[in-house]
Amino acid sequence: FVLMRDHSQKPLARTELKEAVLGKDRTDRGGKIIKAVIAAANEKLRHLCGLELATANSAADAAPDASQAAGPSQAEATQDATQERAVGGGAASKLLLVNVLPRAVAPEPADGKLVFYALVETVLNLLSDHGGRLPESELTETWLPKLGLKEKDTLPGLGTAKVCDLISKRMVTEGFLVKTQGAYAQGPRAVLSRSSEAANTFRGELEG
Repeated sequence: FVLMRDHSQKPLARTELKEAVLGKDRTDRGGKIIKAVIAAANEKLRHLCGLELATANSAADAAPDASQAAGPSQAEATQDATQERAVGGGAASKLLLVNVLPRAVAPEPADGKLVFYALVETVLNLLSDHGGRLPESELTETWLPKLGLKEKDTLPGLGTAKVCDLISKRMVTEGFLVKTQGAYAQGPRAVLSRSSEAANTFRGELEG
């Protein structure tokens, strides 16, 4: 279920996992059963796939180092921290399937995804340059124009999706960003599923 559900690229609600595994009618007071299920699942996922479920409520909860960064591979520093949090999260928490292999090899994304990841990385670098938080108005009205982008622009390989929607909807939905009080911060996927080496390389090439 978890492997198939991950194709949606959206964080998995713990309640959704409970219903899928235990059914809607079975009670689980204190969440003891689902905690045991997640622990057993993570043991198999790590052994067979090099993956595990990690709790992803917010950027602050996801990992101690918000400077890690971007693409589909997992940063080594989060491996130990994610194991405990996935099992102990509350009922309202959400889960992400993350790669815990120290040197994971990821397939080359399709062109559209490469463009999207480049935009994600650009936005996350802007956040890093502004203390990890940037008002939406400042991002869209000041920084996007400096990059030669307009809110209603579309990008190659991404169909008719506008830049503003890619940021405010897709990046938030997929967990790359969180939005609170009109400002963006790094989301759990940005912390848990990014490679700092790839991010540094990307930024170095931009600054050229």
